[in-house]
Amino acid sequence: MAATTSPHPLALWRDRAGAFSGLRAVALALAVLPALPLLWRIGVADLGPRPLTEISHVTGLWAIRLLAATMAITPLIEILRQPRLAAARRILGVSVFVWMVAHFVVFVADKSFDLGVVAHELFARIYLLIGTAALLMLVALAATSTDSAVRKLGAQRWKRLHRLVYAIVLLGLVHFFMQSKLDVTEPTAMAGIFALLGFLRLPRRFGRVLTPTLTLGLAVATTALVALIEAGYYAIAMGAPFGALISADFSLELGIRPCWAPMAVGVTLAISGLVARARKPQPRETKTSLGRAST
Repeated sequence: MAATTSPHPLALWRDRAGAFSGLRAVALALAVLPALPLLWRIGVADLGPRPLTEISHVTGLWAIRLLAATMAITPLIEILRQPRLAAARRILGVSVFVWMVAHFVVFVADKSFDLGVVAHELFARIYLLIGTAALLMLVALAATSTDSAVRKLGAQRWKRLHRLVYAIVLLGLVHFFMQSKLDVTEPTAMAGIFALLGFLRLPRRFGRVLTPTLTLGLAVATTALVALIEAGYYAIAMGAPFGALISADFSLELGIRPCWAPMAVGVTLAISGLVARARKPQPRETKTSLGRAST
């Protein structure tokens, strides 16, 4: 058998054989393109009165969005029956680390790179310490996101280590909620999306195949759950009438509420699965046919 030449390590758009991979290129574009509007705003000085604060907000927001995209790959692999999507998961996962590092560096820059002040802020504001803990976990995952790391650790130990992603999601959401203070619309929407992505992993745990119908059902349940929790929180914390809050969630008078974010994701996944099955009908798969997908 002829030996293959490994692609240059920076040529992330190429597969292991060195050929161009459209899938990897799309994942790389998804990871990089959000930086272009930010760079434009920096170039034209359109960042408001506190530029570093705005940059910190944008980098943190994209870090958690790309984390959700990374987590979505596992259910996508199953619902689309496309194991090759795992290559995109690695690129997106590393991009989360890059955006988080940028987020942290901007925070340090905002403190004039005074490490004493940085340390004081981290311990004085618990949400900053929580975010830093998530970043340190991401360092461990990024450092082992290579084929050689999988070989050295062994597949089982590598999988156990990379289950830290669930802790990272939880810490990231807590950090997001706490730093958002009064307006928690975006954190609530992201929490709903992550909840759905977690629920979509449950069918395989019970020996069931993730189908478009099941995906849609889980999306409806998640949307209802987020609406109930959100309404319950405001009813308890602010004394607002629970019924009116629920009605507002399921009407358009106040615009699209954050509880609808998991529904949008679920519908997108379900439609994608239906299209994939219509194009290439395949026999029903068993639990072992695709193998257990890693996080």
